[in-house]
Amino acid sequence: KTQIYRSHTAVVTGVGTVVEIVRLHACHTVQMGKRKLAAAPEPAEPEAGTPSASLSTHPRVARANEQINQSRAAKRSRKEKGEEKGEEGEVTGSADETAGDVQSGDPDTGTIGKRSASPRWINRQRTLVFSSRGVSYKSRHLLTDLRALMPHSKKDAKMDRKDKLHETIPEICEMKNCNNCVYFEARKKSDLYMWVGKMPHGPSVKFQVENVHTMSELKMAGNSLKGSRPILNFDSKFDELPHLQLLKELFIQTFGTPRAHPKSKPFVDRVMTFIWLDNRVWFRNYQAVWSEDPKSPNEHELSEIGPRFVLNPIRIFAGTFGGPTLWENEHYVSPNDARRAMKVAAAQKFRDRQAAQKRTEDRKAKMVYEKDDVEDTFRDATV
Repeated sequence: KTQIYRSHTAVVTGVGTVVEIVRLHACHTVQMGKRKLAAAPEPAEPEAGTPSASLSTHPRVARANEQINQSRAAKRSRKEKGEEKGEEGEVTGSADETAGDVQSGDPDTGTIGKRSASPRWINRQRTLVFSSRGVSYKSRHLLTDLRALMPHSKKDAKMDRKDKLHETIPEICEMKNCNNCVYFEARKKSDLYMWVGKMPHGPSVKFQVENVHTMSELKMAGNSLKGSRPILNFDSKFDELPHLQLLKELFIQTFGTPRAHPKSKPFVDRVMTFIWLDNRVWFRNYQAVWSEDPKSPNEHELSEIGPRFVLNPIRIFAGTFGGPTLWENEHYVSPNDARRAMKVAAAQKFRDRQAAQKRTEDRKAKMVYEKDDVEDTFRDATV
């Protein structure tokens, strides 16, 4: 006699669902010869809802069937009582589901316990962070640092500077499923501009980025968990002026990591600070060292991590990367005008120096010395 045993395969339909055990043809006995096959008694018909007689002989299959029946009975009882809450993360299934999803349960009834209640991802903010071609190495490092600080960010390839921003970037954000955008635009390989905007209808703000210092450049003593959610700290002036209130809301939705984001860590150990000073926004990133001393629970410490940079606002637009101007910075001076003023000042300094030398030469040429009467007294004297 030759017996052929076919394997029993477990198919998991999803995390937190019932494990369905697919039973294939089991333990078919193949007898050699037609006489023995004809002489063999016919197997009895199995009852409805019970496994076949040949299958029940295997202890593993019998144990699995018993657990499945207990699980189904427990699920029916919970349905009748109205206690089933699948959306809250309740897990039910057989005892074979031991992949780390089960925390507690009743081995007698075969019911599986609940997961620890986790918050739901409701604030679905995603930020696209990318740049144009031609950015410097320092700007590229700043871009990498911001992506590391924002676990809810997405990246894309560098965009051609000839493309129209108000047409191309909203399409890219739609493909990336992002509702915020941080775009770095390089000009003349020395000037860096940062666009921060809401997609797809705006508003958007254009900044000039100044005094950039990256994390690798600063080498600060602070350190934090990668992917942790930051505390956004704003200066009190952000609640006084209307255009600063708009900037504050944009920064919150762009740089704030949403609660329960899949790539974020449920831990808060750093602070992002935005300070309005000298008509500019000063950005700093600190590590928060919480006090563990029960005698002084409010004495926390901050250690700077980096990066640090200054944002000089230029304009606030009603649309995405364009449109009507809502606010314009009257104190802003473009880099071209600043360089022109520096060159004019240097040229004026050179002209002043040349004029001073000319005046000195003319004064020396016009200077006449009176003859001294005793100048030639001892010229012909001999010793």
